Amino acid sequence: MSNPRYSLRFVAIIASLCLGAAAAHAQEEETSAAEPGPEELPISGYVEVGGEYDNNITIDDTDTNSAVGDFRARIRGRIGFDLHDDGDERLTARYSFFQSLHEDLTNFDLQIHGFSLRGKTKLGKVNVGTTYRYDNISLGGNKFQDVHTIRPDIGVLVARKTYLTAFYEYRMQRFENPLVQERDANRHTLSSRLYFLLGQGRNVTAGYAISRHNAENNAFTYWGHTVNATLKYPLSDDEFASVFRLRYRYRLKDYQAVTPSIGEVREDSRHTIRAILEVPFSNNWQAQAEYRFVASDSNLATVDYTSHTVRASLGYSF
Repeated sequence: MSNPRYSLRFVAIIASLCLGAAAAHAQEEETSAAEPGPEELPISGYVEVGGEYDNNITIDDTDTNSAVGDFRARIRGRIGFDLHDDGDERLTARYSFFQSLHEDLTNFDLQIHGFSLRGKTKLGKVNVGTTYRYDNISLGGNKFQDVHTIRPDIGVLVARKTYLTAFYEYRMQRFENPLVQERDANRHTLSSRLYFLLGQGRNVTAGYAISRHNAENNAFTYWGHTVNATLKYPLSDDEFASVFRLRYRYRLKDYQAVTPSIGEVREDSRHTIRAILEVPFSNNWQAQAEYRFVASDSNLATVDYTSHTVRASLGYSF
């Protein structure tokens, strides 16, 4: 059972983050899209503060899980600058930040600094873009890994209410700790997604991705297959209507070599379901609640688990 003194400290952490974020009016940014700022200002941003409870904290990149639950405070934000924008052509730079602070399991505290540059243009009816991103990631207060990502993409309206996107992604991850550098890897991914527009703000998306993850140690090399689907459903026709989102993802990893710790080839699959409710209060303020369920099936014990996460947050965009 958690010590009451630490529970009070955790509540104080969330309160101070919320007050600080409101006073700063969102000086930082996060990884999901935010509403653009006024057209005369080539800048947009978002800040979000909140808390969550997860009954099994996990770090996928090292196949680690806590096997116990914990509360954590979260703050994320982003700020983006339009370096060039003439309608069909746009170049944007972005900085993003994420920090989690656990009540007890502080070795799972995560901090991410992200820097990205995106350019996009329109060639006839086809939208073409490329994104470069660098992530500097710390875990438990120590440098964890660096990740570089390059992602060219295209998008086209294939029918009156159907939009298709496709991309290739190259991802390079390098770990700081020599004990896990055998997991250093390069990943190639091909993906596509269809957006079906249902009218009145409603849509359904469905996608598939295939990845080749090449690690320094062949025991961590695999082919990955991911299927996902999303439903977006506004709950009314009001200007600031609440929005319900339901997301499902299935991921299969087909490993290529024997994992020494179990004496056989790993077999991993995972189902993830997320239910999200977004409640906007104005053009700038929005509250969000989320429930996430993960069922991970593997012959490696640390990756064979289920988890339940509940989260609440308040966000401000400009």
